[in-house]
Amino acid sequence: MYILKDIMTYLEQLAPLKLAEKWDNVGLMLGSRRQSVQKVLCALDVNEEVVEEAIKSRVQCIITHHPFFFSEIKCVDLDTKKGMLIAQLLSHSISVYSMHTNFDSAPSGLNDFLCTQLGLKNCQVLQITGRDSLYKGIVYVPETHYEKVREAIITHNPYKLGMYTGCTFTSQGEGTFKPLEGSHPYIGKQQQLEKVAEKKIEWLCRASDLQALLAVVREVHPYEEVAFDVYKMQHLEEVYGLGRYGELERPVTFEAFLEKVKYVFNIKQLRSTQLTFEKPIQRVAICSGSGASFLTRAAQVADLYITGDMKFHEAQEAKSLGLCVLDVGHYASENGAMAYLGQKLSETFENLEVVISKVHAETLHIL
Repeated sequence: MYILKDIMTYLEQLAPLKLAEKWDNVGLMLGSRRQSVQKVLCALDVNEEVVEEAIKSRVQCIITHHPFFFSEIKCVDLDTKKGMLIAQLLSHSISVYSMHTNFDSAPSGLNDFLCTQLGLKNCQVLQITGRDSLYKGIVYVPETHYEKVREAIITHNPYKLGMYTGCTFTSQGEGTFKPLEGSHPYIGKQQQLEKVAEKKIEWLCRASDLQALLAVVREVHPYEEVAFDVYKMQHLEEVYGLGRYGELERPVTFEAFLEKVKYVFNIKQLRSTQLTFEKPIQRVAICSGSGASFLTRAAQVADLYITGDMKFHEAQEAKSLGLCVLDVGHYASENGAMAYLGQKLSETFENLEVVISKVHAETLHIL
């Protein structure tokens, strides 16, 4: 049995709230952090069909990509469709949590998942929206508490070095200290120089996570005064943003790549700004949802750009830039990631039952 706060803590490590765009609304939409949770439903949106599915599935929480509430709520009118959904959710004790542009931008988030599905390598952020400095943290620990302290650092440090987490380095040494009058030493006696076999643990973390990590170490460290070294890494930072671009392992024909895209996004048709493309495809950019505002940037780094919600004049702009755009649709560009999110939750919470919505919520159909 988990409480919603446990799940929220993990989701906010996976996709920190600070990565959301200023106009967005992410996080807990409805419910209590103290709610007991045994079963969750992952869905792109909350609508009537999804709420019915959640009730039938007896879940305690719906985790969505699109926010349940986009704008400020001034009243809850139970006679409106939104009001009726809120009433149903509350009456069945179902919480709603949404992760939108923060999940789009997050390392190992939605766009990185799509890059993996498409087989793109050496991926980078398409449109940078934020930067975070990196710090090296160092702490000195008596051997008796080494594993406990290192485990706390690994558990609470969300920083990823490429595709790796839990990265630390340990070296052996000897620490000395003399407890003064008024101190309460874990090891040694006042006014006597103590020599202790210690281990030095080093790790990298984001500036935004540094103080929280130091606090976690202090909680599990046995010493009254914990010795830290903290260094800001020069010329090293983590960038965040929307969309990604990368390279296929080897060039492929336009026709072959079209089939790959249809398979990855589970669609039979798509819209393209070009009927043919003579040049082999290797450099590809992608932005889930609506990425037309990044056409100029995509043209600088890619042969082909995958996104959704393209309009006529935006397609004209793409053609003038010499960029081929594949519009797979807003819904298709994001919906596949719900299974990916469900998998991440299942891997993290062994006793949590995760259901992926079977509601097909595409609103535009080709007849």
